[in-house]
Amino acid sequence: PAGQMKRLSIPTPTSVQPISVAALEIEREGLYPAIIHLKGSVEIKTPVCLKAGQSQALYCAGYVVLHADQADFHEGSGQTEARGNVTVTREE
Repeated sequence: PAGQMKRLSIPTPTSVQPISVAALEIEREGLYPAIIHLKGSVEIKTPVCLKAGQSQALYCAGYVVLHADQADFHEGSGQTEARGNVTVTREE
């Protein structure tokens, strides 16, 4: 419904956890890998993952969280272009 947050989980080749995006409007441009246009109360949560131990297993702890009025997320590269009231924080 209009005015409610929409959510999308985006798998990445570099993490065991997906990137989580939320916005009032989400529009995918084309086929994968696409540009995802996010508008209104944008939140992008990217897991923080590092290789650890002798086995070099991926260990994830916390997130980097981007908030913005609008953003374009490029699925192929993971690049984000954010606009308007942009903040980036770390979340445990």
